[in-house]
Amino acid sequence: MSRASFPLPQGFAWQYDLIVWLQSYHSAVLDRVAAAFSFLGTESFYFAALPVLILAVDRVLGMRLAYVFFTSMYLNAWLKSYYHIARPIGVPGIQSGDVRSATGLSMPSGHAQGTMTFFTALALWLRRRVWLLVAVLLSVAVGVSRVYLGLHWPMDVVIGWVLGLFIGFFGWQMGRWWTYRGIPFGVAMTLSVLFPAILLIFARDVTSSVYAVFLLVGGAGAALEKRFLRTAIDPALWKRAAAGVIALGGVVAVQLAVQAHLDEPLWQYARAAAVAVWTTVLAPWLFHLLGLYTREADHHRNG
Repeated sequence: MSRASFPLPQGFAWQYDLIVWLQSYHSAVLDRVAAAFSFLGTESFYFAALPVLILAVDRVLGMRLAYVFFTSMYLNAWLKSYYHIARPIGVPGIQSGDVRSATGLSMPSGHAQGTMTFFTALALWLRRRVWLLVAVLLSVAVGVSRVYLGLHWPMDVVIGWVLGLFIGFFGWQMGRWWTYRGIPFGVAMTLSVLFPAILLIFARDVTSSVYAVFLLVGGAGAALEKRFLRTAIDPALWKRAAAGVIALGGVVAVQLAVQAHLDEPLWQYARAAAVAVWTTVLAPWLFHLLGLYTREADHHRNG
């Protein structure tokens, strides 16, 4: 169908043509590859990956990454609500893939922004240029997959990339001075409540509020764990691996418990809060009981 046979908003004609051109290379293999890359940008992936990084790799840097990522996704949801641009789903001539991964509005792309934010910050954590290249390539692949699947306009993806790169880089650097384990308990608790409270005040929709709730509960939980439990990841590889598996299992259990109700805002808040409590308080307490964690004082002495 020619785009001349139906109206498009100003500035969208070239985007429509680009989507149609990409989809002209459609094949079953490309569909599966695009769907696989697209999964890397889903909320489920990051709600699983971040707890594993925090609980099995590095608690301090993992929490910093969580703050950077969820702040970025809060901004993404806020901008979507503000600009209120519809997705290309249903536009004549465009075939849209799995629309279950395309809820809500279109611009900027949450998949593109989230992936760029996460992997840019992760590359800065790992301090290797090759990882920054991997971050860019993965983000490009995820973004292109969203256009190929007919779930986003190209400009949604480009703006998402730019925002993700900016927030991933500068957010990670800013996090150096307020990482919760490097400041007194009172200051940590104040910041952990004040920052997400401000986000909640200015939130424009449920999605942005959900990310703020995770930061509120997770930040307070991390500060309380530091003050009262004082656990530390054991350096033994098998204990880290066990902690990672159990951490992921806890997140999956939360997801399954609320899966049937996620179309209701209250249950979305409950999931975010439950994952945050599990990641910052319950799992560290459990891992210490199981002997997978040490106490922080013992960890420093052994180090």
